[in-house]
Amino acid sequence: MAAMPVPKLKLIYLDHHYWRAECSRLALHIGDVPFEDARLGYDDMYASGALTFGTFPALVVEGKGVLNQTQAIARYVGSVTGLYPADPFLAAKCDEALDALTDVSELITATMKERDPKRKIAWRQHLISAEGRMTMLLRGLEAQQAHVAGPFVAGADLSVADLAVWRAVGWLSSGVIDGIPKTFIKETFPEVWAVHAAVDAMPEVAAWKKKNPHHYKK
Repeated sequence: MAAMPVPKLKLIYLDHHYWRAECSRLALHIGDVPFEDARLGYDDMYASGALTFGTFPALVVEGKGVLNQTQAIARYVGSVTGLYPADPFLAAKCDEALDALTDVSELITATMKERDPKRKIAWRQHLISAEGRMTMLLRGLEAQQAHVAGPFVAGADLSVADLAVWRAVGWLSSGVIDGIPKTFIKETFPEVWAVHAAVDAMPEVAAWKKKNPHHYKK
């Protein structure tokens, strides 16, 4: 996976380590690609004029324009950092993982509309039940990894999709999402957990966490 020449980049998101932006931030860090890490509040993000779809993150690419949508940004960043496969099938497998994580995230987002704490927890527990929608999606990621000849989503080579899996699993396993046990991923989806663990063991990731201690406290 060869990197390409990179224009000046500005990544716009909250000061948060949610996977949608963090996978691209970390890819740029690992690829040693300079970028402006613009961590803004909601008002400033909307005032930036970069939220084409009214969603975030957004990536401003000097001389070209703005990219929105998590998957599009991740694919572009993966390409310019050399962390996206040249092989069309492996690239599609990375896309598959990114899209699956988006579906999982949207399930959690939907539960946040429920104001009653007990109903919210019950909703999430249903999602992770044996027949729940989140379990089905994660089962797909698990099956994908079981057929890969290597520790990562695209096999032997690290990709931006692995960084997305790493942070999404960290989020789902953090204990901050009431109704989803910390051990849910580790105990139910060992192949997915293994991707998370492989990325977490990388020295570049340790350096990133050290650089952002307010998000990655021991």
